This record gives sequence, C-alpha cells and structure tokens, in this order.
Amino acid sequence: MPFTRGQSDDLSELRDMAAGWGKIVSRRAYGEEGPGLDLDFDSLESLAVDIGQAVIQGTIEEVLRIQFQRLGDHQPCPGCGQGCPVGQTPRTLQVRGGTVHYDEPVCHCPACRRDFFPSPSEFATRRAQLLARDPG
Repeated sequence: MPFTRGQSDDLSELRDMAAGWGKIVSRRAYGEEGPGLDLDFDSLESLAVDIGQAVIQGTIEEVLRIQFQRLGDHQPCPGCGQGCPVGQTPRTLQVRGGTVHYDEPVCHCPACRRDFFPSPSEFATRRAQLLARDPG
C-alpha cells in the first residue's frame, strides 16, 4: 500500500471475513439452491465486482467519517492558534473501485480571516493524494 500504515500487515482475518461475505452475497443473489446452469461467468463476475465496489465505498466512507469525528468540535488556527469551529464541505472523491462521498473538515478563523483544513499530518497527506485525483 503506497500510503501511510494504518492497519496490521496481516490482513488474512479480514480477507477471510470478506470471502465469507461473498458466500452470503451468493446466497442472497441466487437463493439457497444457487444459480441455475444458465448463469454465465460474465454475469457472475459483474455481480462480484459491483459488490466489491460497495465494500470499498463503505470502508472508505466509514474510516473518513471516524477521522472527521476525531478532530473534535474545534481546531487551532495554524496562524494564530485560536480555536476555530470545525465545519464540513461535501466532496465526491473518485477512488479505486468507485465514488466516495466525503464530508471534508474545514475551519474558518475569524481573527486571521482565513480558511484552513484541519488534520494530523498523516491524514493531510492521504487527503492530498485523494484530492489530487478529484480536485473538485
């Protein structure tokens, strides 16, 4: 992974869990009896890709939501240090596997009359990489 380390290098437990979800998806899509013999591989692959993209979207949106909450209600202005309320600006980010909706944290310092985007340095680096994909 080209970004900062955020989880254990051993993802085998998570991969096993995701494989189990694949079995659940199969049962939900085709019933307990499974698909008929007329199911072509392209249809099967399309279902798996679509569900995989939903997992990507849900994972990224949840992590970004938690990081936003961890910032708290106020962040210090990088110019004067005054505590400024944390607001949000909705963004749509294009990521591998789909589109993610993200409430980007934003602050305005009334003393300095400047806007800034609060975040720890690791979060800022990751956000910059994401925004480079979708600056809008």
